[in-house]
Amino acid sequence: MMDNMSSVGRKTVAVMAAALASLGAGSGVTASATTTMPSSAPCSGSECPSLKPTRLSVSQASLNVTQMQLENIHAMASDAVTGEPIRGARIVFATIGGRTLGAAYTDYDGIAAITAPENLGPGTLQELLGGYEASMVGDGVHAPAGAHGAITIGTDQGPGVPNSPCAVC
Repeated sequence: MMDNMSSVGRKTVAVMAAALASLGAGSGVTASATTTMPSSAPCSGSECPSLKPTRLSVSQASLNVTQMQLENIHAMASDAVTGEPIRGARIVFATIGGRTLGAAYTDYDGIAAITAPENLGPGTLQELLGGYEASMVGDGVHAPAGAHGAITIGTDQGPGVPNSPCAVC
């Protein structure tokens, strides 16, 4: 019984390590990760299905200072080989400081999106300018993946005369 528990623990650590490794800050907008099972796994060869490689792409988000919220936080999960969207995958969004912004499940097109309210306390702006991380832990079929996205600062109004957004910008 103890050997089985340590095997499960090693598998959990391997999956967690792959997920964390895929979340390197500043790694670009796409990332993929694969995991390998430890040699003491209870199955081998064709008995153990391998995890499918995953690609996670993210959008550039923006801090809307008029509405005091983060907007356009999107991630798209897809199979790295076929390009097919991964539906129903849980994506967690966090600041580079590790503060969770929210989570969402991917839709039919493999897209998860959130809007997050924001309080601008001490150090918050610096944290947000570092961008955000999106992570998919994996679902037993697809490998964990992560990606880094930028956050810009803006308003809900274009430049120019107040209450008259620029149509050409």
